[in-house]
Amino acid sequence: MIIKNADNIAKRANSTLDEFVRAVKIDLFTGVIEDTRVDTGRMKGNWQTTVGSPATGTVPIRSESATVSDMERKSAGAGDTTYLTNNVPYVGVWEMRDGMVAKNIARIETNIRKRK
Repeated sequence: MIIKNADNIAKRANSTLDEFVRAVKIDLFTGVIEDTRVDTGRMKGNWQTTVGSPATGTVPIRSESATVSDMERKSAGAGDTTYLTNNVPYVGVWEMRDGMVAKNIARIETNIRKRK
């Protein structure tokens, strides 16, 4: 997702570009995690946040709140690529059905367009 005029939007929100970008990432990633259906909890709890390169492998089952807290701690600001990765083998099937990533990207893009 590319945000045009991010500097101007950040200034109008009385924040730095770094703070604005980090807030957008956290909002997007939180929405994805919250919208992930609960199977055994494995898929919802396997969202992993990394900077620089995507996560490999899976993690033990953890709660939604632990997953969100971990994501908030690890999300970087402007200039750093932050990945939200889920390596559960069937997550792609549920993304095609539920669109938890797609609908949250659309939500964020809509919200940003409103701020321009």
